[in-house]
Amino acid sequence: MSVDVRRYEDDDFEAINEILSTTSPWTVYEESYRLEVADVADDDLLAIGTVDDTVAGFAWTVPNGAFDRSGYLKLIGVAEDAQGQGIGSALLDHAERFVSTETTSDELFLLVSDFNEAAQAFYRHRGYDQVGRLEGYVQPGIDEYVFRKSLHDS
Repeated sequence: MSVDVRRYEDDDFEAINEILSTTSPWTVYEESYRLEVADVADDDLLAIGTVDDTVAGFAWTVPNGAFDRSGYLKLIGVAEDAQGQGIGSALLDHAERFVSTETTSDELFLLVSDFNEAAQAFYRHRGYDQVGRLEGYVQPGIDEYVFRKSLHDS
């Protein structure tokens, strides 16, 4: 199976929101999440992972979204029936490459919910370190872990 990663196109909008409405962690939160394309800045990267021309995942990277100086992986999602097939890895590779080559930053930050142990293990395996915890940041009772990776070392 081959994963292709490309920039967002208008036809991808509903597929992204389908992923947001049907997969964890977003299905756990009380409020529903929906991507609004107007929220994506011109210099952000909204990447789409496809398999056989079907949208299977997405990643939204903000160049200086962490502390106004470091890359921030704002959202990443893979369709439930496509998980475990390398789509998340391909999207993360693309995000890391974008930050290290198209910005002045050499690090990427992201948040992972405390209940999302599979994602925590995935990011640790990819060289990310947990560097903090935000109590009840997105929703009361759910902590978000701050993960960071130096892209200079990768």
